[in-house]
Amino acid sequence: MGLVVASLVVGEIRRLRHQHDASRNERIVSDAPDYECAKDRAVREPLLTSSGDCFRDITAEAGLDFQHCVGPLGTYFMPESTGAGVALLDIDNDSLLDLYFINSGPSPGVHRSLPVSLPTCNRMFRQTATATFEDVTAKSGLGDTGYGGGVAVGDVDNDGRPDIYVTNYGQDCLFKNNGDGTFVDIATMSGIIEQEWGTCAAMFDYDRDGWLDIFVVNYTADPEHHHSVSCGFQHGMVSYCGPHKFTPTVDRIYHNEGLSSNTQSVNFRDVTDDAGLGAVTTFGFGVICADLTGDHWPDIFVANDGDANRLWVNGGDGKFTEEATLRGVAYNKHGMPEGGMGVALGDVNGDLHPDLAVSHLSGETTTIYEGNQSGLYMDATENSGVDTASRRHTGWGMALADLNLNGRLDMPLVHGLVIPCHSGFPFHGEDHFQVRDDVITDAEGYWSWYADDNMLLMGQADGSYVNSPRQGGDFCSVLASGRGLGLGDIDEDGDLDMVVTNCGGQSRLYRNDLKRVGNWLIIRVLTGNPGRNAIGAEVVVNSAGRSWSSALVPQTSYLCSHDQRVHFGLGDVDSVDSVTVVWPDGPPESSREVFHGFSTNRVITLRRGEGSPYQKDIP
Repeated sequence: MGLVVASLVVGEIRRLRHQHDASRNERIVSDAPDYECAKDRAVREPLLTSSGDCFRDITAEAGLDFQHCVGPLGTYFMPESTGAGVALLDIDNDSLLDLYFINSGPSPGVHRSLPVSLPTCNRMFRQTATATFEDVTAKSGLGDTGYGGGVAVGDVDNDGRPDIYVTNYGQDCLFKNNGDGTFVDIATMSGIIEQEWGTCAAMFDYDRDGWLDIFVVNYTADPEHHHSVSCGFQHGMVSYCGPHKFTPTVDRIYHNEGLSSNTQSVNFRDVTDDAGLGAVTTFGFGVICADLTGDHWPDIFVANDGDANRLWVNGGDGKFTEEATLRGVAYNKHGMPEGGMGVALGDVNGDLHPDLAVSHLSGETTTIYEGNQSGLYMDATENSGVDTASRRHTGWGMALADLNLNGRLDMPLVHGLVIPCHSGFPFHGEDHFQVRDDVITDAEGYWSWYADDNMLLMGQADGSYVNSPRQGGDFCSVLASGRGLGLGDIDEDGDLDMVVTNCGGQSRLYRNDLKRVGNWLIIRVLTGNPGRNAIGAEVVVNSAGRSWSSALVPQTSYLCSHDQRVHFGLGDVDSVDSVTVVWPDGPPESSREVFHGFSTNRVITLRRGEGSPYQKDIP
């Protein structure tokens, strides 16, 4: 009945969409903030200095010195402006999170040297027992020099060790973990031929066969010279062009065929067309691969740049159906597509059904879609406090996570401009396409035109969010052109720390020093033998009639991969009655287990088969 009702409004949504498409640029101009650089605004309105109850920048003391390298600047090569991500993972099984930063490097087809000598390869930092990081790039074999963007982590060959997928402008990489601290790229030999401009990627088991598949979001297949063109904006600004200058392309899904009987190496097969995705082209950025419709089969949500979002609903038979409009997540409540960048997944209203959030272009808002038991969604942004707070900014990496352990989800947002100093679109849209080869030697000054301050929105008891720069501390006061956001408990103290990647700038590690107002539980969920992180597992914590839901979906945000443990803030709850897990592989009707009796403020490991079978049918 829910889908029938939803279908009745599809026509009205489409009517509104077309009604507003013609005036989209005018809306952006009227809604956008006045022209002003963030560095100038910081002089007029000084950013708050950090106190003890906040996030602190510990990049230097942790021994991290990763600098995102792009250029040479001045050709306005579009992928320069989209940045690169970071993965939080444990490469050596010592229970400490390590950091893998993706780099971009020289722009393809630009025959000038970079103005500053910087490492252009991806870099791997291993965490030591002293809570500092050592650069192990050379030893690990992870120093790829492709034009990198996104990263996804998962155990693709079921040997119990995390492998790494990297999207590039050009051929992607799939790094197999050898188990001795080294990795080897097996992408092409395993059947992955992915040579477009890939942005985000995710690993998930879409057919529940026990082998992780790979979904790759692509932006365009245009040749490199099409990207080296500038567009004109208000105030005489010249910058990177928006999506309409390029040709959209197809996102791809690779099915994991398991290990070859001859080589014992993992193999993948491109099933994009067979799965039903091959006929739809988009300008893709953020992705969420998770059960979004309540049937325990993982679906695919893609946030698109200036185009309708896509929701590929898993039919359980290897095929997907696009239902974003039908289910309420294609457009905002006004029937308009937005410039989707980053994505987040969480239960924002505590009803045990997944909700989505999408970050957008300046002049639009970060949008919250609340889901219900029928797998339908409603734009709940208005009156949440998120709309007003986010409208000035261009958002990228984001998350829904309980940062102060009070049992409510908070929303950190990473910001960075794509139009210098909020200069905005001309009333007739972007124009004056020009092929340029400006010589820009001051990279720091150049990216300051694209800088913005990040935002921390703290969840309130009534379901709204409050902008909290004091609690954000250094996270909110360091100006940069931010892109990626990765979350994880890096210092093993029970709360979530943040890693931010900055376009053309230094990545930063922010330690969570927020005042604790509750208890916590971190859960590692393992399936198979010897045991791999059960990506896609749905987890519900129950205590004294209260419940919290989450899922192990590490590849959300933007270009990043989070800590592969499930984190819960529990407020004043000091013991847990039970934890229910719906495992991501095998028949859904027999995949639910219950684990009983845990104290809080600890890390626990739940292994499939060690709990009690759930006694009721899965709804």
